[in-house]
Amino acid sequence: MTFVKNVFPHAQSLNALKSCSLFNGIEDEKLALLLENCGHIRFKSGEILNHEGEPFKHCPLMISGQMEVYRHTYLGEEKIFGLFCTGEIVAIAAVFMPHNRYPMSLRAKTDGEALLLDKRDILRLCHACPQIMEKLLRRFSSKLYENINHIDWLTSSSAEQRLAAYILDLKHKQLTSNIVLPLSRGQLAAKLGIRYETLSRLVSGWRQKGFIDIEKDTVHIHNENYLTKLSISAQRPF
Repeated sequence: MTFVKNVFPHAQSLNALKSCSLFNGIEDEKLALLLENCGHIRFKSGEILNHEGEPFKHCPLMISGQMEVYRHTYLGEEKIFGLFCTGEIVAIAAVFMPHNRYPMSLRAKTDGEALLLDKRDILRLCHACPQIMEKLLRRFSSKLYENINHIDWLTSSSAEQRLAAYILDLKHKQLTSNIVLPLSRGQLAAKLGIRYETLSRLVSGWRQKGFIDIEKDTVHIHNENYLTKLSISAQRPF
Protein backbone atom coordinates (compact mmCIF):
# COMPACT_ATOMS: atom_id res chain seq x y z
CA MET A 1 0.00 0.00 0.00
CA THR A 2 1.31 3.44 -0.95
CA PHE A 3 0.08 6.48 1.00
CA VAL A 4 0.49 9.94 -0.51
CA LYS A 5 -1.04 13.34 0.04
CA ASN A 6 -4.12 13.63 -2.15
CA VAL A 7 -2.96 14.28 -5.71
CA PHE A 8 -6.37 14.16 -7.36
CA PRO A 9 -7.58 17.36 -9.05
CA HIS A 10 -10.08 19.19 -6.85
CA ALA A 11 -13.02 18.45 -9.16
CA GLN A 12 -12.13 14.75 -9.33
CA SER A 13 -11.88 14.54 -5.54
CA LEU A 14 -15.27 16.21 -5.15
CA ASN A 15 -16.77 13.73 -7.60
CA ALA A 16 -15.34 10.89 -5.50
CA LEU A 17 -17.02 12.37 -2.42
CA LYS A 18 -20.33 12.79 -4.24
CA SER A 19 -20.27 9.11 -5.22
CA CYS A 20 -20.94 8.37 -1.54
CA SER A 21 -24.62 8.46 -0.53
CA LEU A 22 -23.72 10.13 2.77
CA PHE A 23 -22.68 13.28 0.90
CA ASN A 24 -25.57 13.51 -1.55
CA GLY A 25 -27.02 17.02 -1.61
CA ILE A 26 -24.19 18.61 0.39
CA GLU A 27 -22.78 21.87 -1.00
CA ASP A 28 -19.35 21.74 -2.65
CA GLU A 29 -17.89 24.34 -0.29
CA LYS A 30 -18.78 22.20 2.71
CA LEU A 31 -17.50 19.00 1.12
CA ALA A 32 -14.25 20.83 0.43
CA LEU A 33 -13.59 20.66 4.19
CA LEU A 34 -12.89 16.96 3.73
CA LEU A 35 -10.14 17.59 1.19
CA GLU A 36 -7.89 19.79 3.34
CA ASN A 37 -5.99 16.91 4.98
CA CYS A 38 -7.08 13.87 3.02
CA GLY A 39 -4.69 11.38 1.48
CA HIS A 40 -4.77 8.91 -1.38
CA ILE A 41 -3.83 5.22 -1.33
CA ARG A 42 -3.46 2.46 -3.86
CA PHE A 43 -3.66 -1.05 -2.44
CA LYS A 44 -3.11 -4.62 -3.58
CA SER A 45 -5.32 -7.61 -2.84
CA GLY A 46 -4.51 -9.05 0.59
CA GLU A 47 -2.75 -5.96 1.96
CA ILE A 48 -3.52 -4.93 5.53
CA LEU A 49 -4.31 -1.22 5.70
CA ASN A 50 -4.81 -1.00 9.46
CA HIS A 51 -4.78 -3.45 12.35
CA GLU A 52 -7.37 -3.63 15.11
CA GLY A 53 -6.30 -1.43 18.03
CA GLU A 54 -4.07 0.95 16.05
CA PRO A 55 -4.66 4.70 16.57
CA PHE A 56 -7.52 5.89 14.37
CA LYS A 57 -6.73 8.66 11.86
CA HIS A 58 -8.57 8.14 8.57
CA CYS A 59 -11.70 6.68 6.99
CA PRO A 60 -11.08 5.20 3.53
CA LEU A 61 -13.60 6.34 0.92
CA MET A 62 -13.56 3.65 -1.74
CA ILE A 63 -12.78 4.87 -5.27
CA SER A 64 -12.33 1.39 -6.74
CA GLY A 65 -11.87 -2.18 -5.55
CA GLN A 66 -13.11 -3.86 -2.38
CA MET A 67 -12.04 -3.71 1.26
CA GLU A 68 -13.12 -5.95 4.15
CA VAL A 69 -13.11 -5.47 7.92
CA TYR A 70 -12.46 -8.43 10.20
CA ARG A 71 -11.42 -9.71 13.60
CA HIS A 72 -10.02 -12.95 14.95
CA THR A 73 -11.99 -14.86 17.55
CA TYR A 74 -10.39 -16.17 20.75
CA LEU A 75 -9.94 -19.49 18.96
CA GLY A 76 -8.06 -17.80 16.12
CA GLU A 77 -10.90 -18.02 13.59
CA GLU A 78 -11.25 -15.11 11.19
CA LYS A 79 -14.61 -13.32 11.31
CA ILE A 80 -15.58 -10.92 8.50
CA PHE A 81 -17.90 -8.10 9.60
CA GLY A 82 -18.25 -6.10 6.40
CA LEU A 83 -17.26 -5.69 2.76
CA PHE A 84 -16.97 -2.21 1.25
CA CYS A 85 -17.09 -1.26 -2.43
CA THR A 86 -16.90 1.87 -4.61
CA GLY A 87 -18.60 4.90 -3.06
CA GLU A 88 -18.67 3.51 0.48
CA ILE A 89 -16.85 4.82 3.57
CA VAL A 90 -15.00 2.33 5.75
CA ALA A 91 -15.05 2.68 9.56
CA ILE A 92 -17.11 5.89 9.70
CA ALA A 93 -18.52 4.93 13.13
CA ALA A 94 -14.98 4.84 14.55
CA VAL A 95 -14.78 8.63 14.13
CA PHE A 96 -17.03 8.95 17.18
CA MET A 97 -15.57 6.18 19.36
CA PRO A 98 -13.88 7.55 22.52
CA HIS A 99 -10.99 5.05 22.48
CA ASN A 100 -9.81 6.53 19.13
CA ARG A 101 -8.66 3.17 17.78
CA TYR A 102 -9.60 1.01 14.82
CA PRO A 103 -12.20 -1.44 16.21
CA MET A 104 -11.38 -3.98 13.46
CA SER A 105 -8.62 -4.69 10.99
CA LEU A 106 -8.94 -3.36 7.43
CA ARG A 107 -7.75 -5.51 4.52
CA ALA A 108 -7.90 -5.13 0.75
CA LYS A 109 -9.97 -7.89 -0.85
CA THR A 110 -9.01 -6.74 -4.35
CA ASP A 111 -6.66 -4.20 -5.92
CA GLY A 112 -8.03 -0.66 -5.73
CA GLU A 113 -7.66 2.87 -4.44
CA ALA A 114 -9.27 5.16 -1.92
CA LEU A 115 -9.30 8.64 -0.50
CA LEU A 116 -8.31 8.75 3.17
CA LEU A 117 -10.64 11.18 4.92
CA ASP A 118 -9.05 12.70 8.02
CA LYS A 119 -11.02 12.22 11.25
CA ARG A 120 -10.62 15.91 12.16
CA ASP A 121 -12.08 17.03 8.84
CA ILE A 122 -15.05 14.67 9.18
CA LEU A 123 -15.81 16.16 12.60
CA ARG A 124 -15.50 19.68 11.20
CA LEU A 125 -17.99 18.83 8.46
CA CYS A 126 -20.40 17.39 11.03
CA HIS A 127 -20.29 20.64 13.02
CA ALA A 128 -20.77 22.71 9.87
CA CYS A 129 -23.53 20.56 8.37
CA PRO A 130 -26.31 19.17 10.63
CA GLN A 131 -27.66 17.29 7.59
CA ILE A 132 -24.61 15.02 7.74
CA MET A 133 -25.19 14.30 11.42
CA GLU A 134 -28.83 13.44 10.75
CA LYS A 135 -27.79 11.00 8.01
CA LEU A 136 -25.20 9.41 10.28
CA LEU A 137 -27.67 9.04 13.14
CA ARG A 138 -30.12 7.34 10.79
CA ARG A 139 -27.38 5.02 9.56
CA PHE A 140 -26.15 4.16 13.05
CA SER A 141 -29.71 3.60 14.31
CA SER A 142 -30.45 1.27 11.42
CA LYS A 143 -27.24 -0.64 12.06
CA LEU A 144 -28.05 -0.94 15.77
CA TYR A 145 -31.51 -2.30 14.98
CA GLU A 146 -30.03 -4.71 12.46
CA ASN A 147 -27.53 -5.98 15.03
CA ILE A 148 -30.23 -6.43 17.69
CA ASN A 149 -32.27 -8.49 15.24
CA HIS A 150 -29.17 -10.46 14.27
CA ILE A 151 -28.35 -11.32 17.89
CA ASP A 152 -31.96 -12.34 18.47
CA TRP A 153 -31.81 -14.54 15.36
CA LEU A 154 -28.50 -16.15 16.36
CA THR A 155 -29.79 -17.08 19.81
CA SER A 156 -33.15 -18.46 18.66
CA SER A 157 -32.41 -20.26 15.38
CA SER A 158 -30.73 -23.47 14.28
CA ALA A 159 -27.56 -23.67 12.20
CA GLU A 160 -29.61 -24.80 9.19
CA GLN A 161 -32.00 -21.86 9.52
CA ARG A 162 -29.11 -19.38 9.72
CA LEU A 163 -27.41 -20.82 6.65
CA ALA A 164 -30.65 -20.71 4.64
CA ALA A 165 -31.32 -17.09 5.67
CA TYR A 166 -27.77 -16.08 4.73
CA ILE A 167 -27.93 -17.68 1.27
CA LEU A 168 -31.33 -16.12 0.50
CA ASP A 169 -30.11 -12.72 1.67
CA LEU A 170 -27.21 -12.99 -0.78
CA LYS A 171 -29.62 -14.00 -3.52
CA HIS A 172 -31.73 -10.89 -2.96
CA LYS A 173 -28.64 -8.67 -2.94
CA GLN A 174 -27.03 -10.24 -6.01
CA LEU A 175 -30.35 -10.68 -7.89
CA THR A 176 -29.46 -14.14 -9.15
CA SER A 177 -29.95 -17.79 -8.23
CA ASN A 178 -26.24 -18.40 -8.89
CA ILE A 179 -24.80 -16.84 -5.78
CA VAL A 180 -21.14 -15.94 -5.34
CA LEU A 181 -20.06 -16.47 -1.73
CA PRO A 182 -17.95 -13.51 -0.55
CA LEU A 183 -16.51 -15.52 2.36
CA SER A 184 -14.49 -18.70 2.70
CA ARG A 185 -16.13 -21.70 4.39
CA GLY A 186 -14.27 -20.95 7.61
CA GLN A 187 -15.23 -17.28 7.58
CA LEU A 188 -18.86 -18.15 6.84
CA ALA A 189 -19.00 -20.62 9.73
CA ALA A 190 -17.63 -17.94 12.09
CA LYS A 191 -20.15 -15.38 10.82
CA LEU A 192 -23.07 -17.76 11.37
CA GLY A 193 -21.83 -18.81 14.79
CA ILE A 194 -21.47 -22.49 13.91
CA ARG A 195 -18.61 -24.98 13.66
CA TYR A 196 -16.89 -25.55 10.34
CA GLU A 197 -17.80 -29.23 10.51
CA THR A 198 -21.48 -28.36 11.00
CA LEU A 199 -21.43 -26.07 7.97
CA SER A 200 -19.80 -28.75 5.82
CA ARG A 201 -22.35 -31.34 6.94
CA LEU A 202 -25.27 -29.02 6.11
CA VAL A 203 -23.91 -28.15 2.68
CA SER A 204 -23.23 -31.82 1.87
CA GLY A 205 -26.73 -32.77 2.99
CA TRP A 206 -28.37 -30.09 0.86
CA ARG A 207 -26.34 -31.15 -2.16
CA GLN A 208 -27.28 -34.79 -1.74
CA LYS A 209 -30.97 -33.87 -1.51
CA GLY A 210 -30.71 -31.68 -4.62
CA PHE A 211 -31.54 -28.41 -2.85
CA ILE A 212 -28.33 -26.69 -4.00
CA ASP A 213 -25.13 -27.27 -5.98
CA ILE A 214 -21.78 -25.65 -5.24
CA GLU A 215 -18.96 -25.05 -7.70
CA LYS A 216 -15.95 -23.43 -6.01
CA ASP A 217 -17.42 -20.26 -4.46
CA THR A 218 -20.72 -20.26 -6.40
CA VAL A 219 -23.97 -21.65 -4.96
CA HIS A 220 -26.73 -22.71 -7.38
CA ILE A 221 -30.19 -22.83 -5.74
CA HIS A 222 -32.51 -25.59 -6.98
CA ASN A 223 -35.12 -25.60 -4.21
CA GLU A 224 -35.72 -22.05 -3.02
CA ASN A 225 -39.00 -23.01 -1.32
CA TYR A 226 -37.17 -25.26 1.12
CA LEU A 227 -34.71 -22.50 2.05
CA THR A 228 -37.53 -19.97 2.37
CA LYS A 229 -39.44 -22.16 4.82
CA LEU A 230 -36.32 -22.53 6.93
CA SER A 231 -35.56 -18.81 7.01
CA ILE A 232 -39.11 -17.48 7.47
CA SER A 233 -38.57 -16.72 11.16
CA ALA A 234 -35.70 -14.37 10.25
CA GLN A 235 -38.10 -12.03 8.46
CA ARG A 236 -39.48 -9.11 10.42
CA PRO A 237 -42.47 -6.86 9.59
CA PHE A 238 -40.31 -3.68 9.70
